[in-house]
Amino acid sequence: MPNKQRVQLTIDCDILAAAKDKYPSVSHRVNELLAMDMYGSDEKDELVQRLHQLKLEEKSITKRICELEKQEVVIKESQSNVEAVMEWVKEIYLRNGFIGLNKLQKECKRKSVSFEEVKQILDNEGIAYVNFS
Repeated sequence: MPNKQRVQLTIDCDILAAAKDKYPSVSHRVNELLAMDMYGSDEKDELVQRLHQLKLEEKSITKRICELEKQEVVIKESQSNVEAVMEWVKEIYLRNGFIGLNKLQKECKRKSVSFEEVKQILDNEGIAYVNFS
């Protein structure tokens, strides 16, 4: 049991009368209110600080999610562009029987695709190429 001490307080008569009507034990209620006033603000400060930290963490996570989504878009666009370049290559190859690396390099640059990646695909698929056409 907590250590209690009898003390004398000066309280407005009207407030004391209203408190006696509302609360079975005015001294218990005064004790609760003082405890909330003394210790409740520390808990509140801790909760506010924790909430602030969580908001910072949320911002950091949201920023990282946005970065990952941007990377996904770049990868999808790159794959789409490689496919577009390969369609172009196949059209030229069907017409000429070979592809000129100089033209391929220009098309790769125009579509923002890695020339080396496309050249590796040509090698894998056995598509003939020459340096200049």
